[in-house]
Amino acid sequence: MSSDRRFEYETGPELETERGAAERDERTGDDEQSEAGADDDGRPVAVVAPWKGGIVAGVSAFGVMFAAFYQLVSAFSATGGYSQGDTGPSDWVAASMTSLANHGVTILQDGEPMEGFATLTLGLTPYVTGIVPAVVLAVAGYLLVRYVRLESRRDAGLALGSLVASYVVLTGSLSLIARWTPEQGSDAARETTTISAAADFGAIVAIGGTALVFAAIGAGVAALPQLLTARR
Repeated sequence: MSSDRRFEYETGPELETERGAAERDERTGDDEQSEAGADDDGRPVAVVAPWKGGIVAGVSAFGVMFAAFYQLVSAFSATGGYSQGDTGPSDWVAASMTSLANHGVTILQDGEPMEGFATLTLGLTPYVTGIVPAVVLAVAGYLLVRYVRLESRRDAGLALGSLVASYVVLTGSLSLIARWTPEQGSDAARETTTISAAADFGAIVAIGGTALVFAAIGAGVAALPQLLTARR
């Protein structure tokens, strides 16, 4: 009888130890899952610094935006859309000008605003191409908030600010190549000397305003479910 009691006494602590170890392992697994990139809802998130996530989102948004405009310009050029024919601007220059114009940057003709640039020179309807930056930026803002861990308003501000800043820098740099001087002897050369995109404070404000508004819209849509849950 005493041996049975001794056996029960000896096995009791071992069971409790195993149970405690199992609980510790479960907590450790949850911590590892959190560090690996999953939030409380099990949604995969990237555990990176907010400003790094914003820069990646801004650079990606610029790449997608410019690639879309370059594809549009290349396709239009291939179908003979340019009125200047072989004397028109290269696809790189035309895509740069079109990208800037659809952000609200003024296209200049001999230093003066050029009217009807998108429709007359490139044949691109701004009512259609104008939605390209809006959609790209809204998606970038949405994905940034949805899949990057932002634990405070400060983190959200850093992420959104770095997205906008990187996008503005890259898009504004297009003004360096958005210049076209028609060849001498062509019809365009008799009408103008140089066509370029404005590179002033107004251009930065136009690009920055576009980036901030639409990226904030996308971020707000992504954060809306969390805000509604927090109020309940």
